[in-house]
Amino acid sequence: MSIFTSRFSNKELQKGTYTAVRISLGTPRWQLGYSLAGAIKEIMPTGLLGKYDNDKAAFQQKYFEILEKVGVQKIREQLQQFEQLEHDVVLLCYEDIRTSEENWCHRTMFAEWWQAKTGEQILELSDISIAKTPKPKPKIKPARLPDGQVTENVQLNLF
Repeated sequence: MSIFTSRFSNKELQKGTYTAVRISLGTPRWQLGYSLAGAIKEIMPTGLLGKYDNDKAAFQQKYFEILEKVGVQKIREQLQQFEQLEHDVVLLCYEDIRTSEENWCHRTMFAEWWQAKTGEQILELSDISIAKTPKPKPKIKPARLPDGQVTENVQLNLF
């Protein structure tokens, strides 16, 4: 059995020849066209989303700290439960990382960490669907309130 990473919207998963496993904090609210076999909480980026969205290096450092605390053995045990279902396992989150290096996600970081710790490579599952052009991220600027005070971290859509 092989282990891959991918995004929930990958049409390849609809073939039904994979064991789809959620490693995202949330579950998709749309019809997937395939079943999720379960989730691995130990690989989820708990407590990190929204804190490091614009700082990949800081996110990766904190995420690796989470993985180190869990450890290879515990994660291997979780993965083996899904490998017993007799299909290649695909670890899933939302991001379409094909369009830009700015579109990074924790699943590829997990694959990098796993290879460094075990020597086992986890590849991204082939995704033949057309990649959408990424939407620009909203710029964050201070905003002036009616009383003249300036706030920080107010998100303004300038597009």
